[in-house]
Amino acid sequence: MFSTGSDDVGERKAFFGSLVFETVDKANGATSITTGVDNPVPIIALFLVLTIILTMAQIIYRGLKQRRDQLLNEMPGN
Repeated sequence: MFSTGSDDVGERKAFFGSLVFETVDKANGATSITTGVDNPVPIIALFLVLTIILTMAQIIYRGLKQRRDQLLNEMPGN
């Protein structure tokens, strides 16, 4: 992604066009890399999807833990 390669494409996009990586070969043989955000919508969508998934996992975990505690309290001998 960071090398210019033989196709001389200095700008590459990643993550559905939201991240931009631009590489430039300098005269001394070094490669200069510039990065940026071109379209923030995919990044925001990923953040929202992950937030929803993690929130649901936490809700399910708490529900299962409450159910376990309820079943343990109903056991004879407790």
